[in-house]
Amino acid sequence: MTVHIAIVEDEKKAQDTLRQYLDRFSSENGASFQVDTYTSPVMLLEHYRPVYDIIYMDIQMPDINGMAAAKRIRAMDQRVLLIFVTSLTQYAIEGYEVNALDYIVKPVKYPSFAMKLAKALWRVDQSGEDFLTIASGSSTSRVILRDVIYIEVQDHLLTYYTLDGTYSEFGTLGKLEKALSEKGFARCSSCYLVNLKHVRGLKGYSLYMDNGTELRISQPKKKSFSAAFSHWEGGET
Repeated sequence: MTVHIAIVEDEKKAQDTLRQYLDRFSSENGASFQVDTYTSPVMLLEHYRPVYDIIYMDIQMPDINGMAAAKRIRAMDQRVLLIFVTSLTQYAIEGYEVNALDYIVKPVKYPSFAMKLAKALWRVDQSGEDFLTIASGSSTSRVILRDVIYIEVQDHLLTYYTLDGTYSEFGTLGKLEKALSEKGFARCSSCYLVNLKHVRGLKGYSLYMDNGTELRISQPKKKSFSAAFSHWEGGET
C-alpha cells in the first residue's frame, strides 16, 4: 500500500530534512510513500482534495499559521492524520482541537521522527474506517461514515447531516441507498436516508435522531424501515 503524505513547510532546509527522513524510513522499512510538498498552507487549502493519509504541518508560517490551516482541513477531512512540526511546544496543546495525532519538535531528529511515523502508519493500517467523499462545487470533503446522522434530498441536492456539520452535493438518494444499505442505513421516506446507529427512538410515524431532529416515516416505508431498524438493533445487542 502506498501512503500519501503532504509536507507543509515554508523553510527549505526543514522541508528537505523531512523528505530525507521519509526516504530513509522507506529504505529501512520497505514502506511506500507518495509525497507532495507545499511551502504555504494556502497552496494546500486552495484546491484541497482529501487524498492524504498523513499531513506534516509546520505551525509558524506566513499568510496563515498551521493551526488555523489544520482547523480548515479538519472541517473538510475527518480521516487524515495531522502531525505538527514546531519549535514551540506550547502550540502542541492546541492540537487536541483538531484531533492531531502527534507533534515533532524542531530541529527534527530521525529517531523521534521514525518512531512517530511508525505510530502514524499503524493508525493508517488499522483505521479501516468507511468514509464518504462529498464533492460540492470546486471543493471535496471526506466524512467518516459513522458520523453521518442522516441524508436528505431536495431537488437532487443531497444534504449530509453529520456530527461535525452539514455537507451538500448533487446526486440521487436511490444510488446512496444501494451503496449504504449494508452499512446500517435505511430509507424512512422518499426524502431521508437514515443512519440507524443515530436513531434515538421510534414512535408511530415519528423518528427521533441523536441530534434532536424529528423525521417523518412515510406510510410506504413504514414496514421496511421498522424491519431494518429491528434487524440492526438486534444485531447491535
